[in-house]
Amino acid sequence: MMRSWLALLAVAVSATACTEHLTTPGTCPTYCPGGQAVFRDTILTPIANGDSSFSGFLESTSLISVLASSGGVYGQNRAVIRFLHRGDSVLVSDTAHAYTLDSVAIELGLQTRDTTVANYVLQVYRLPRTIDSTASFTTIDGLMTPANLITEVPQAVSYRTGVFRVVLSGDSLSRVAFSAADSGVLLIGLRVRADAPTAARFGTPASGAFAPLFTSYVKAIGVVDSLKAQSPSSISDMFFTSSPAGTAPSTSLLAVGGIPVRRSFLRFALTPFLRDSATIIRATLHLQADVPVIGIPADTALLVATSVLTDFGAKSPVFSSLFATSQLVSGTASADLEVGTLVQLWQGTNGTPSIIRLALAQEGGTFSFPSFRSTRSATGVPTLRITYRPPFAFQGY
Repeated sequence: MMRSWLALLAVAVSATACTEHLTTPGTCPTYCPGGQAVFRDTILTPIANGDSSFSGFLESTSLISVLASSGGVYGQNRAVIRFLHRGDSVLVSDTAHAYTLDSVAIELGLQTRDTTVANYVLQVYRLPRTIDSTASFTTIDGLMTPANLITEVPQAVSYRTGVFRVVLSGDSLSRVAFSAADSGVLLIGLRVRADAPTAARFGTPASGAFAPLFTSYVKAIGVVDSLKAQSPSSISDMFFTSSPAGTAPSTSLLAVGGIPVRRSFLRFALTPFLRDSATIIRATLHLQADVPVIGIPADTALLVATSVLTDFGAKSPVFSSLFATSQLVSGTASADLEVGTLVQLWQGTNGTPSIIRLALAQEGGTFSFPSFRSTRSATGVPTLRITYRPPFAFQGY
C-alpha cells in the first residue's frame, strides 16, 4: 500500500515539474519574445461640409405609428386612417346574402400618450373618402367639426397604452353610414385634447398588435339562423399624420426623423495608417443635440447608426445587419454610439466608404426627432473617438 502511494506521489511531482507558466512574464523566454502592446486614441471630426441631411425617405404605408397632438412643444398633428372597402353581402353556408347592420366596432391601438396632463380626450371624426396625404392640414382640421364627430373617448390619467374599442349601435350608426360616394370605405381622423397640450401615438398595420380594425356585426337577410353570418372586418390600407407646413430644419444641423422623414450622413477621412495597419479596438461617435430632444415623457426613440455599402449620396445602401444604437428620451442633450464594428468595415484595400448614416428606428412615428450639430456649427461638432493598437513590435525583430 505504501509503495502505491509513493508511486502516485512521484507521478504528481513529475507532472508539476514539467508545467510551463505561460502567463508569467520571463518564465518562457523561448516562446515569449519581449515587447509590449500599445493602445492609443485619436479623435476625428467629419470632413468639413461632408455631413448633411436629406428628407423624403419613407412611404406612409411603412409607418408604425400615426401622431395626434394639440400644440405646445408637440405642435399640431392629426392622425388619418382609412379602412378597406366593406362589401354589401356576407357569406352564410357559402352563399352570399344581403344583410342588415346591427352594430359596428372601431378598434384603435394607443401605443403611448402623455399622462402628465389631466382630462385627456380622444376625438374620432368621419372624413370624406376623397381625403388623402396630399390634403393640407388646414383642410383636414377644418373637416373635424361637431357634425362629423363619430365619438369622444375620455381616458383616465393612468391609462397609457392598449387597444380599445368604440362600439356604435342604434341611432349612432348613422355616423358611419355609407353613401354611394363612400363605396363602403370608412375614413376617420383622430384629434386629442386635454387641460394642457398633449400628444399620443396610435398603431398602424405595420405595428402588429396595435393595428386599427373596423368590424361590422350584421344579420343576413333571408337566413333563419343568421347568427352564422360572418362579421365583415376591414383593416387599414392608408394612414398618415397631417401636420402644418413648418420651417425646415437649418442646413447647419443634422436632422433625424420628423415629418417628412430625414436621415443624416457623416463622412470621415480615415488616415492610411488607421485604414491599413492599425487594429481598431473601439470607436465612439459623439453627437451634440442643438436643443434637448422633445418627446412624450417616458417614451423612447431609437437612434440607429449604420455604415454604407457604397456612396450614392442620400440613396446609399447600408449594412442592415450591422448597426449601433442609442436610446433617446425627452430631454436628451447628446448621444454616444459605439460604432467600432462599423468603422472596422472601412479598413483594408476593399474597405467600404468611411460614412455613417443616422436614422430613427421609428421613422415618422415618434415626437422625438433630434437635430444634431454639424461641422457648420460653432460648437458641438460631431466627433469619432477611435481606440486602436499599432502593429505589435516584437523585441529583437
